[in-house]
Amino acid sequence: MSNRPPSALDWFLLLVLAVIWGASFLFIKRSVQVYNPVQMAMWRMVMATAIYMPVAAIFWSKINWKRWRSLLIIAFCGSAIPNFLFAVAGQHVNSSLAGVLNSLTPLFTLLIGVGFYQMTLSRSKLAGVVIGLAGALMLIFFNSKTAVTGNFFYASLCVVATVAYAINANVANRWLRDQHPAAIASAAFVLTGWLFIIGLWQSDGWEVASTHPEGTAGLGYIFYL
Repeated sequence: MSNRPPSALDWFLLLVLAVIWGASFLFIKRSVQVYNPVQMAMWRMVMATAIYMPVAAIFWSKINWKRWRSLLIIAFCGSAIPNFLFAVAGQHVNSSLAGVLNSLTPLFTLLIGVGFYQMTLSRSKLAGVVIGLAGALMLIFFNSKTAVTGNFFYASLCVVATVAYAINANVANRWLRDQHPAAIASAAFVLTGWLFIIGLWQSDGWEVASTHPEGTAGLGYIFYL
């Protein structure tokens, strides 16, 4: 990871990522109409494992396997746990509310970073979090009667998922900062992929994919995620 200032391309890629990430909550909502939350989360992780295996082969020599504990945290806090929580919440919470709650990730990243990882609280970081929260509040107020609805308990699962994302970000920044992002992600799935394959089998995710009338379409939604 580099300390260079963000370029125009970086900002463009961030915008594209935001659009993709935001749309993912709609696809979560649709996929859990076919698969239960465990099956959806397992399918998502197995697909990611399959995609990252070739990447891991490319970066194998550059991966610092001595940091396997941090890589495990990346796998679970950055993917598995949030995927499962958002899948459970997606059955009871509007996708718009899930997207709005997901915007709390920068706040928790900052709070956890300052509290536990000796992160320096700069004006720019604080301003970014404040602007993000202001945007989230605007979405809530302007959509309170239509888009943003859901059960409080399941909405809180979305918040817990953002805390997991925040832990993931701080661990990557503190312990894996010198590693290539693709190496980090691929190594995490190398360590944990077999668990998700077993989980998919035990949850009957394979059977649903082959027998449910919308099984293939559901896999398409999950693949987007």
